[in-house]
Amino acid sequence: MGTTSARLRSAAGILLALATTAAPAQDLERLKFNNPGLVVDLGVGLWAWPLPMDFDGDGDLDLVVDCPDKPYNGVYFFENATGPTSKVKWPVFKPGRRISKGLQNVQVSHVDGRPRVLSPGMEHPDFLKSGLERGEKLDLPANVHPNKVRGNFWRYVDYDGDGRLDVVVGADDWTDYGWDDGYDASGRWTRGPLRGLVYVARNVGESDKPKYDDPFRIMIGDKALEVFGWPSPNFGDFDGDGDLDLLCGEFLDGFTYFENVGTRTKPDYAPGRRLAGPDGAPLVMDLEMITPTAIDWDLDGDLDLIVGDEDGRVALVENAGSVGPARTPRFLAPVYFRQEADDVKFGALATPFGFDWDGDGDFDVVSGNTAGYIGFVENLSGPGVARPRWAAPRLLEADGRTIRITAGPNGSIQGPCEAKWGYTTLSLADWDGDALPDLLVNSILGRVHWYKNVGTRTVPKLAAARPIEVAWTAEHPQPHLAWGWLRPEGDALLTQWRTTPVAVDWNRDGLVDLVMLDQDGYLAFFERARRGDSLVLLPPRRAFLSESGEPLRLNAKAAGGSGRRKICVVDWDRDGKLDLLLNAANALFYRQEGSRDGGWTFRNAGLLSNRNIEGHDVSPTVVDFDADGVPDFLGGAEDGRFYVLRNPTSVGQAATPAVEHDPAHDVREVLTRQEAAWNAGDLDGFLTTYWDSPDLVFQSGGTKTVGFRPTRDRYHARYKAEGRAMGKLDFSGLEVETLGPDAAMARGGWHLVMPDGAEPHGLFTLILRRFPDGWKIVHDHTSVADPEPAKKP
Repeated sequence: MGTTSARLRSAAGILLALATTAAPAQDLERLKFNNPGLVVDLGVGLWAWPLPMDFDGDGDLDLVVDCPDKPYNGVYFFENATGPTSKVKWPVFKPGRRISKGLQNVQVSHVDGRPRVLSPGMEHPDFLKSGLERGEKLDLPANVHPNKVRGNFWRYVDYDGDGRLDVVVGADDWTDYGWDDGYDASGRWTRGPLRGLVYVARNVGESDKPKYDDPFRIMIGDKALEVFGWPSPNFGDFDGDGDLDLLCGEFLDGFTYFENVGTRTKPDYAPGRRLAGPDGAPLVMDLEMITPTAIDWDLDGDLDLIVGDEDGRVALVENAGSVGPARTPRFLAPVYFRQEADDVKFGALATPFGFDWDGDGDFDVVSGNTAGYIGFVENLSGPGVARPRWAAPRLLEADGRTIRITAGPNGSIQGPCEAKWGYTTLSLADWDGDALPDLLVNSILGRVHWYKNVGTRTVPKLAAARPIEVAWTAEHPQPHLAWGWLRPEGDALLTQWRTTPVAVDWNRDGLVDLVMLDQDGYLAFFERARRGDSLVLLPPRRAFLSESGEPLRLNAKAAGGSGRRKICVVDWDRDGKLDLLLNAANALFYRQEGSRDGGWTFRNAGLLSNRNIEGHDVSPTVVDFDADGVPDFLGGAEDGRFYVLRNPTSVGQAATPAVEHDPAHDVREVLTRQEAAWNAGDLDGFLTTYWDSPDLVFQSGGTKTVGFRPTRDRYHARYKAEGRAMGKLDFSGLEVETLGPDAAMARGGWHLVMPDGAEPHGLFTLILRRFPDGWKIVHDHTSVADPEPAKKP
């Protein structure tokens, strides 16, 4: 019993295992199911734009799915090897094969029996050969709406029956909605809705030589036809009366039908009606940001819907072949497509925790995701197998019900459009000291709670959720967040959202403590103590310090920018002291240097790998599949997949960088560090990649800045002054040309997503030199693309 309890208190069983450096000895590797015959949900990464078509020309419909995320970006071909979908509506597809890069907002239109693929302002005529690699610009601006848009869905359709292909565009406007922190004290949203509008650009030329009129909005009476954002318009004869009706998706989970009560040549649309399922309840998808495509999938003469979901899954919503009240077409409930198992995947923004959940001696994976589920992925191989065989993810239950935590209409600081997201993140440990592992969870709500294991060590069973409570005192009263309307209940812990609650015996006194962000974004130590026969959690101390002795503030942002830090506690370098792995391009290794003044100091030793797999973030944990006693890295990425990296001091590996004396590789690493530091809000960390010299040159926007200090001041004025923000940075198209062993030139594109929705972008050219302390930028020429001109409404 003592041995079991000790292992559970450590929460991973290997917190004191050994390594000596953050430098990787091999690249990140996707975790594979390694389970022939296993069938799982078909899925790409974050966001799925389904493009159903006969891609391979064998006479049956396949699934092609566009995915614009990182790191799974691409267009993927899922082959239907079963045959006609008139006989098998739900074939088991082959694993996806990448055919090209992915782009945002890609749609397919079936014209005269062939697929024509559009992205905003662009057609991709060679799609069947080269996917999205080549585009031809249409004679229309890429944004036909006067405001900035996020969703921007383009399709061809002969809108007015004149025999010429027009262009229809679904535009997703966030102007009235804003973004975050828009609730009053009672939890009522005080801003406007998302607006999903539909435009038509009539072709006044010919189909083979189009010329488009100015786009106009489709109206219903004197008001614009509108859904709750993300409209993804589909025109078709859904009620069988010979004209084209309109069916739209939305940013949330449902569908709106607009009946054409005019004619084929003079469309006129009735107010929208929500589609209902067979039981009369609203027809909804499991998640949100849905992207329907209308096609006769089962070849029975009516239009079905192939619908992509936010987590990369794709479903068939079958047309029931009849109309209901008010001539609204009937559809059956969504059924998600399946594929032969390949990569292990659990939704999107997977947050894994490596642990022997079923007590059979090997490391399993328990994970949260955007949908708010918690899944158990069972290791079927047993200990000592470096590449195990895995079972399909199984959703955990508590008190007999599937665990799913969601924001609901007012639980997300970013507003009601996030109602079906949960962003669960978790750890496992024996929280109540009964020698059984329990589950601790944080989520989109910031409410930290735990599920008691009332089963056995080999057959866990979870009771209903209970709040994690803190023994607040007069000296340390219960704080609350400086934003939002949610307030703690009783002594319950309410802290920053989407950040890992790490249950670990940090001070090694035999009691499981809690390590996580406090209400102000500092990494805090919630120490456990005994009071009589009870365990209590003491108020947090900011006991985790930088090298200079300052408390570690892992996120200083407010509201929607707060939280989001994913944390793993492990003795990564095997020196007997617990270290930190923090979300970054893969993971940042914060090495514990020692203790002082009742706290612990840490040094940022850098990234574990040179490869950037970060989209929203990467959630780190550790595993020991090969049972060599050394913790290996496992990261859950935006694409819902898991990436493994062996610890560099595992058997047979040297603790040396992955690549030595390779200028191109080293320069790419500099850019990776820049991206990671920027997206962590660490502007000074970003600036360490520049040459600290009065001879540094920075040129942008017609201005030349000379010297490191003026360059630093310029950055701080633009991105750290009051009212300024850094946003989310992404580099693309990076090219590195070596100019010798100690000099290189790098070219590429940069793109920022700002909190207000603006997306400045442009190009850069850098000159770098190798110095004794590494590669530094000595000359930076950065350009900014001209903003798009305003468009007519």
